[in-house]
Amino acid sequence: MQEQGTEPPEYRCRDEALIGAPPATCFTVLADLTTYGRWWTLVNVTPLDGGTILAPGVRFRFTGARPGGNATSWVAAVLEVEPPSRIEIAYASGDLLGRTAWELAAEGDGTRVAYVYRGVRPNSPASTASLARFGTRLHSVAMRVDALAGLARMLGGPGSELADDVWRARVQEHVAAGVRALAR
Repeated sequence: MQEQGTEPPEYRCRDEALIGAPPATCFTVLADLTTYGRWWTLVNVTPLDGGTILAPGVRFRFTGARPGGNATSWVAAVLEVEPPSRIEIAYASGDLLGRTAWELAAEGDGTRVAYVYRGVRPNSPASTASLARFGTRLHSVAMRVDALAGLARMLGGPGSELADDVWRARVQEHVAAGVRALAR
């Protein structure tokens, strides 16, 4: 249990995958909130201020839940954009607070895409309990089998041959299996 008056710990992690598309293509998808629902299964994104193309000052809400878990929600604000290599984001309010980023780097014929927690901390009892139990391991499972795999699929990679409902069911199954493994 956290002592009253102390700050919760900050969490840092880096989840990445090699995507079979050039950096500019990957960046275009990541910078456009209207694409997120097509490739990110467990998270919904709602634009709040500034439109749907990520630029400094744009604000949007993330809402997500692991299979069988309670929904969490937090507001993100775009701090900096450096096409086609970086989007800096701050979780500004809600269940999570802190800095994150999308980072992209050319690698061979593709792009190394990473989502980085630069110092994220819980801001609700539910997020505090989840991070205390799983650390960033649950986030990493979801990023690996949902967000990054979904981005690769959208850009013609593994899973692109599957119907959306089949893909989404597989993501749910894989994340649920990951959660069960973490809970052991």
